[in-house]
Amino acid sequence: MGDVVCPIDVVGFATLDGGTNGGNDSAQAPVTVTSAAAFIAQAATSADPNVIFVDGMITLPDTVEIASNKTIIGVGAKSGFTGGGLHLVDVTNVILRNLVIAKVAVGEGDAINLKRSTNVWIDHCDLSTDPTDTAAGYDGLVEITHASDYVTVSWTRFHDHRDTGLIGNLEDNAAEDTGKLRATYHHNLFLKVYSGPRVRFGTVHVFSNHFQEVSINGVAAETFSSVVVDHNMFDRVMTPITTNYEDVADGSARETSNRFVGSGPLVISATNSFVPTYSFSTDAAESVPAIVAACAGTGKITP
Repeated sequence: MGDVVCPIDVVGFATLDGGTNGGNDSAQAPVTVTSAAAFIAQAATSADPNVIFVDGMITLPDTVEIASNKTIIGVGAKSGFTGGGLHLVDVTNVILRNLVIAKVAVGEGDAINLKRSTNVWIDHCDLSTDPTDTAAGYDGLVEITHASDYVTVSWTRFHDHRDTGLIGNLEDNAAEDTGKLRATYHHNLFLKVYSGPRVRFGTVHVFSNHFQEVSINGVAAETFSSVVVDHNMFDRVMTPITTNYEDVADGSARETSNRFVGSGPLVISATNSFVPTYSFSTDAAESVPAIVAACAGTGKITP
């Protein structure tokens, strides 16, 4: 297929509602951190715009709550965090890029957790744990909950984990979540995981992702959610798309132009008419594995 050009711009719901530019409007020069203390001082203590480069793997002793208006970028292919995860609670305008986040076992056990946060872009990250370790307290890799909104997750590797994450956490949270939880997942890899995105109440667009060796569900649309699943490759996925996995109420899913290889049947009880209002470009499902392999994960962009 020739040389692959890896896009670097934000696409999807994070472009709406004023857009997402993180700390790029900062009046100060970017800072580079190499320790947990320095990272917390820069990322968690002020909502002033700031661009933070993370150099090397930093062990976080606890969850770090990220302030608004931040761009946090890993240096090279092997920079990020272990032990503790990043929480975005009641914040807006945050970009997380090129970060390895692995084996988060403290706090809620989530690599990246959003609550009541808007305009967030998670891009070119590498997120994993150890699915054989059932005692460590690992939870999700990306959790988008409690009316968070306008989120894009792109070009990220989700691998070697159990359930990768929720969009909407509880079946009885309609009062808070209805009309929120708008998210885009594109050009991500879900490899050797139990499940991909599981949606409640949200409106989610899943396009041009590669689902490979997924042992339960690729995409689960439940509890009044509306999900569009298009131009994805499902390779050895037990149930590529379902609308009635475990919840009492079903969601809806509209699937188009996907490809299924060595995978089980679709379980779709209802469809929807949701059409994304932002500009985007899909890749043919057959091309997705090569494109995602070339461009997803860390070390593929130059900040």
